[in-house]
Amino acid sequence: MPEASECQIRFDNNPCGVYFPGQSLSGYVELRVLEAFKVKGVSLQIKGFAEVKWPESSGTGKSRRTVHYHGRQDYINTVTYLQGSPEGNPFDIAPGTHTYRFGCLLPPNLPTSFEGQHGHIRYTVRVVLHRPWKVDPTYKVGFTVLRHVNLNENALTLAMPCKLELQKVFCCGPCASDPLHISAQLPIGGYVPGQTIAVRIEATNRSKKRVSEFSTKLLKNVCYISQTPYSRVKLEPEVVAEVRCPGVGAGEQGTWDQYLAIPALPSTSNQCQVLTLGYEVEVEGKIPGPNINPRVRIPITLGTVPLAAHAIPRMEMNYRLEAHPVPEATVPAPVPAVQDPSAPPVPYDQLKPVTQVTGSVPNDQLPPPTYEEAVGSTPANILEEGEENTGSNNFTPQYMVYRFGE
Repeated sequence: MPEASECQIRFDNNPCGVYFPGQSLSGYVELRVLEAFKVKGVSLQIKGFAEVKWPESSGTGKSRRTVHYHGRQDYINTVTYLQGSPEGNPFDIAPGTHTYRFGCLLPPNLPTSFEGQHGHIRYTVRVVLHRPWKVDPTYKVGFTVLRHVNLNENALTLAMPCKLELQKVFCCGPCASDPLHISAQLPIGGYVPGQTIAVRIEATNRSKKRVSEFSTKLLKNVCYISQTPYSRVKLEPEVVAEVRCPGVGAGEQGTWDQYLAIPALPSTSNQCQVLTLGYEVEVEGKIPGPNINPRVRIPITLGTVPLAAHAIPRMEMNYRLEAHPVPEATVPAPVPAVQDPSAPPVPYDQLKPVTQVTGSVPNDQLPPPTYEEAVGSTPANILEEGEENTGSNNFTPQYMVYRFGE
């Protein structure tokens, strides 16, 4: 570490560092120097990219081979010299506090931030002190980009009930059993974090096997896509929420209503060429013994703007689950796609979708969304190869969560 005692990178009116595509990112760098030291320049880089990589091995002994898969897509990469230049002569940075301002208009096509086991979609601001004949110290912070997924744009599809059925027989041929019939139904197909997914399970068991319990899960499916040495897809499902209920005995039938609370999660995403995110609700019947458990999976869309109340049909409890719609007043106003780069920075409070109070809905029941780390997430080291560690370089993206009941 050089004689600079500390370097802080701050965002204007945005302590969480959460931005939307098309918004203006701005802030300042505060460099505190104890003793004068020579540099050729002080540079600032704003970078956004997606990268995936994983190894796969096959064979044994001397025939064992390992293939390293890799994919990358760049979204933004700007470098600005806050002081000095790469071709300039070295100069002394005097003791004291030096403040540099920066700003950048984010492109409108950025995908949502994500940190996964085999890849990430990552956005960072990096400051480098370019020192002659010495290692260049690097100071780096991450920021979150949230791409809006407005469920109302596909309300005709997402507001419809979703139902899948499965019929399973045990053994085969003349020994085949009577069928086990399982169905799962959701009132709608689009949700936002903070909502609850109501799942109705119906089972008719004409077989001689007992279903000990039903497990209802919310699955996050992360798809990593390589580009070299050739295209390959690695799918990693992860359980992010789960509830259980009793099963059904042989010759019996039953109906169960289960509820999955959606935690903080990134929205459904397929804009990136090397990393996509999708979600499914899975109902699994647990059968004792050496049997393959029957599973029903229903795809859902996770967004950032909830379906309006008028977009969700009411359902009678006698026949179907009732959807718990979001009041129209909680639907956030859209964020402009592009902001004038000469305009002042967007205050942090305005980054949260604005709550429009209409009708007789109490204002205290309409909290704006908060920003939280994804469930099960761990801080990621955002340092890249060749960068010197000058402090804590861990980062965790934050995502919208609506607290409808608070």
